[in-house]
Amino acid sequence: MRSVLAQLFPVILTLSWLSAATIGQAAPLLADAAQLDATLALLAQDRPAEPVAAVTAIAALFDLPPPLAFAPQPMAAVPAVTAASVVESGDLQIALTQVSITEGTNNLLRVQRAQNGRHDGLFLRSGVVTLRDLAQQATAQGLDGLQVTAGVVQLTRPLVIWQGASLVLEPGDVLQMDAASGAFLLSFGQLDMRGATLRSTALATAPETDYRPFVLISGAGTLRAADSTFQGLGMAGLGPFSGVVVSTRGLFAPDFAPVLQGNRFEDIGSFAVFGANGAVIAQNRFVATRSTAVILVQNQNAVVAANAIFATKGNAGLKVSDRSNALQITGNLIAGGAGNGILIDGGSSNIALGHNAVLANKQSGVAAKSVTCLTLDANVIAQNGATGLRMAMTDAAQVRHNALVLNQTAAVAVSDQPEGALLELGANLVAHNRIGLTGAALASITLSGNNLTAQLPRLFDGEFSQHQAAYLTADQQNGAATFQITQASARPPADFASLCGKE
Repeated sequence: MRSVLAQLFPVILTLSWLSAATIGQAAPLLADAAQLDATLALLAQDRPAEPVAAVTAIAALFDLPPPLAFAPQPMAAVPAVTAASVVESGDLQIALTQVSITEGTNNLLRVQRAQNGRHDGLFLRSGVVTLRDLAQQATAQGLDGLQVTAGVVQLTRPLVIWQGASLVLEPGDVLQMDAASGAFLLSFGQLDMRGATLRSTALATAPETDYRPFVLISGAGTLRAADSTFQGLGMAGLGPFSGVVVSTRGLFAPDFAPVLQGNRFEDIGSFAVFGANGAVIAQNRFVATRSTAVILVQNQNAVVAANAIFATKGNAGLKVSDRSNALQITGNLIAGGAGNGILIDGGSSNIALGHNAVLANKQSGVAAKSVTCLTLDANVIAQNGATGLRMAMTDAAQVRHNALVLNQTAAVAVSDQPEGALLELGANLVAHNRIGLTGAALASITLSGNNLTAQLPRLFDGEFSQHQAAYLTADQQNGAATFQITQASARPPADFASLCGKE
């Protein structure tokens, strides 16, 4: 964590210098430098409030409003423990066959090989049981694979929660899954964690080709986790086995959407949600994830708020894909990752990014491809290794009141706009990027009230270049007046509100 903070110090200091020395009135210096010092102190202490505090301080450097306070939704009550629960040994192939039906067979062989020739697992068939009671019941029945050692529940066999059954991890519980034994947790029922720890014995330094235990919630399964820790889980890039995965793409819908609030994820492959409606991912911390930290595939009406995503080792910090729709992504701090900060693709639509700080990622800050109705409002996208905001084949986008500064290539890159598409760039601060705006195969761009003063003289590149003289003339004559770029072949676009049903 401290190495990540060391990377962020020069970013914050550069932003502070930029606001004081070059932007002038467009981005006033932080009124009290102690506020930024306090933010960094919160980061160093790794306190729960650090994402919101950091985003607020960074936004203030550019006179942007702070993120709205996120009010955690009350977690549903823990299911009541039932007197009768059934745990027994069973044929693991039955559960893995069900996984292959809903998740496919890719990478299943690695899981099977990790069983070292055994074909049995522990099955929670019915009832609601706490972790410690489950271990006691297994011991009482002479079932191997689940025992308590020095207060830690050790799992040395796969554990399957069947549909209709529930496992409750209470505050202080620790479930440790043994990598050498091929352990994992597979749930078609309910997993509820409050203040617990779920981890593996795999070392962070182990090769990615090694087997690592994972958590997979599949079919009608559900997950609620608050104030808990997930550590050392998953094989990066292996789909449903990549870390902590909730996949609700089966025939039967779960009773409720996944809710994860205030958790910590360390050294996991990825956290992913497939096919959910109404997922809430808020106030979590994702540290040193081995692949994309947070993946949302075919999600509807999800909220991703007030999370901190640090030092992702591969791919994006946050990925939204495969026709996801109506997502609110707000108040997140995404910094120091090896790929894009945020990646949105796969025909996703109605995605709103507001009040996020996306800093110092190796590739683009925000990348969007084949997206419809994308909004970015009051985000700070700074010092990323490639483009600040990259959009390809994106139909209808509104980018307003953002600070796009110190990115290593363009502040905004636009390519392959569909005919009739619309991009509105309004009231953004564009400063000290290598290039301001660049594009190819443009359809329609509307510029209004953007501050490009500190981007001079390298304002436009690509197809934007031919409009630079006219833009500068219009800007000198009319100040914040609207400047329209519309290619002759493009069908006249509608406005953003009518295109995206926001009238």
